[in-house]
Amino acid sequence: MREKARRWGVAFIVVLAVAVVPLAYGSHGAQSEDGPAGMIGAGFVRVNESHLLIPSLARAFVPTGSKSHRCLITYSESTGGADGSTVYCGARTVDGVDGLLITISLREELADLFLSLTVYQQFAKGYGAPVLYTGD
Repeated sequence: MREKARRWGVAFIVVLAVAVVPLAYGSHGAQSEDGPAGMIGAGFVRVNESHLLIPSLARAFVPTGSKSHRCLITYSESTGGADGSTVYCGARTVDGVDGLLITISLREELADLFLSLTVYQQFAKGYGAPVLYTGD
């Protein structure tokens, strides 16, 4: 009888884990252009010369559905424009859409730019395609 109760207990824990873990980690539903995001809700975006406000400053707005000012950005890959540059993130609302503002101050002026970024914004529902941000 004790063995049967133990089996039911183990089975219950497995079913509970299968049901709860996806809810706990997938509830924010963050998606990147390459598929589901990692457990922290990070996404992947690409910034290129179309996001250059001036030749040494890239600014991009990424729709996320979040107003949170808690964000992180790290470089994944670049054409060399990331060397010595600084990157900042913040929350913005553009045309009624909440999202992530990415600002990259480049060390040198670049006409040909390609940066792959891993991004995170708390409570992001997903990560849309970045667009040039011309606001303040």
